[in-house]
Amino acid sequence: MALLLFGSLLMVFGLLAGCLLLIAPLGIIEITPGIGLWLLFPAFSIGGYILLTLAPHFAKLRVLTLFLSSLLLLLAAAAAAEIMLYASTLMQPTGSTLILWYVLMIAGGLGVVATGAFDIKKLFSKLRRPKAAAPSTPAAPPISQKPKH
Repeated sequence: MALLLFGSLLMVFGLLAGCLLLIAPLGIIEITPGIGLWLLFPAFSIGGYILLTLAPHFAKLRVLTLFLSSLLLLLAAAAAAEIMLYASTLMQPTGSTLILWYVLMIAGGLGVVATGAFDIKKLFSKLRRPKAAAPSTPAAPPISQKPKH
């Protein structure tokens, strides 16, 4: 239970650090990301994911890890959209766009690896209720062979 709680908390902190890195070039809030934030984003994200995979009964936690991994992919998509807006000069960054490339690579890489680790069909087939067993039909009696003379 502790691994589940701590792993989830680290993943949320990693996502929060990624979001702070993502909004820094927008200038919405006054933030100058230091080296600590650059290092904590992948450390928390990767560390939280590893702790979640080490938790007992990992098969039951797959939906949670799939959800958190999908949030990483969403973060990567937001970074890609922001890079595109800056490249098309629709927006002007207040700082360097290197942060956005960093978020895109880390969040996209970890998100692809983490979501790709699941067999989606197998995961959701286990979540559905098992079907009731069909009534079995009686087997036909064996055909006896006449001995040849």
